[in-house]
Amino acid sequence: SREMDAMPMVEEKSTDEVVQTRFIVQHLPLSNLFKRFQLLSKHLTDSKSDTEECEKAYHIFLRELATYKLNLSKAAVALNTVDRETEMCESSRKEIEGKIEATRKELTALKDELTEEQTQRSHREEYVALAKLINQLPTRKDTKGKIDAVEKELGALVAFSFLDFIEFL
Repeated sequence: SREMDAMPMVEEKSTDEVVQTRFIVQHLPLSNLFKRFQLLSKHLTDSKSDTEECEKAYHIFLRELATYKLNLSKAAVALNTVDRETEMCESSRKEIEGKIEATRKELTALKDELTEEQTQRSHREEYVALAKLINQLPTRKDTKGKIDAVEKELGALVAFSFLDFIEFL
């Protein structure tokens, strides 16, 4: 409660008052220039003003005008800088978007390549497994030799059996 008593209450301003205050603050240099012009104009049109007062008002007006011109120049430079920075940001944004798109395409290509490589690896593994199975079997030459030996033996048995059959009769 004491804290509230110590702090002055801030009045709530209407929107119009806030806008008017901002306008005045933002255009204070122009207002000052206008006041100096009015003062100069008053001295020039007033018959009671002497030359010294007019010259003093004139020099004050020129100083205020130079200050205003300097502020305008600063604002122009700041605006130009902001425009250049905006262009640079836009250029950077486009460059980044291009790099992102190129990276997406590269990523898609790499995914496709990975899928192909995985398929080839799977095929190689199958070939290796089949080769191991095949290598466990005897060679054709050995198999042919065994077949020939069995056929010879079979032929001998058949011939022997036939002779035995003939003798039996």
